[in-house]
Amino acid sequence: MKKYLVTGVCGFVGKYFVDCLRSHEPQACIVGLDIVETTQIPNIEYYQLNLMNKDDVQRVLLEERPDYIIHLAAISSVAQSWLDPAGCFINNLTSFLNIADSIRDLKLPCRILSVGSSEEYGIYDEAVREDFILHPKSPYSVARVSQEYLSKLYVDRYGLDIVMTRSFNHIGPRQSTRFVIPSFIEQLVAISKGKQENKIMVGNVEVIRDFLDVRDVVEAYYLIITQGKTREVYNVCSGVGVKLRDIIELASKQLNINPQIEVQSDRVRTNDIPMVIGNNDKIKSKLGWKQQFSLQQTLQEIIESMGE
Repeated sequence: MKKYLVTGVCGFVGKYFVDCLRSHEPQACIVGLDIVETTQIPNIEYYQLNLMNKDDVQRVLLEERPDYIIHLAAISSVAQSWLDPAGCFINNLTSFLNIADSIRDLKLPCRILSVGSSEEYGIYDEAVREDFILHPKSPYSVARVSQEYLSKLYVDRYGLDIVMTRSFNHIGPRQSTRFVIPSFIEQLVAISKGKQENKIMVGNVEVIRDFLDVRDVVEAYYLIITQGKTREVYNVCSGVGVKLRDIIELASKQLNINPQIEVQSDRVRTNDIPMVIGNNDKIKSKLGWKQQFSLQQTLQEIIESMGE
């Protein structure tokens, strides 16, 4: 029976990963770490823990001795990284280093999934592959590139077993409205119920992003952590770029409304990358991953969850 340790287990992706893991390995032992006091996820061993404290990290790793670590905990907002560049960089790098260095110190036979971001690529006018040169354009993306380079260093110098992702935008039911698609749909649902005037407030809706259902994301993570090649990086993406404006139109059609789109200057990010689209040939050909959820289906499920 394998033991999986999931950091950030109480977050959006963490909860879905636990569901995914149970569907593949019902008998697997799951250990969850998060900074919140308690978890509502049943039947896991849970530790409230701040990953910035290496002594606490080592204590849990020594006690639990996991076979796999899925490192999801991070400050994941580009906008937040501009507000507090040092805080984002220090948190994201230190939390990863405390895990990797503890595995090195304790000499534990353990595989780590290091989750990165499409933001690492920077500006390209084509679908990006894993062999493209990285051009990070925000404090958040610089931290993610640094985490990836540290991962490779720990593989090469210390012999750790680390696999990596560059994950593109993921969406799904129960995602926080701090993120762009849930914030749109929350407004659209309110309009459809007559609780908001027929106007949606937005930032730059001309940017193009590659959206993937979170359930397809965690399936990719499971394949990478169990079958991926050590030191390899895998894009986790749909391979299709969509304008935010088109997302609004798709969701509006599903709700049978036709709202006015109003751009608010305080919602526009001056440093937004105009287009981010990934190439997913590697994860499909090497690991057999397949996308299961269409964008339309995901949007419909987000709408239904907002209406509950």
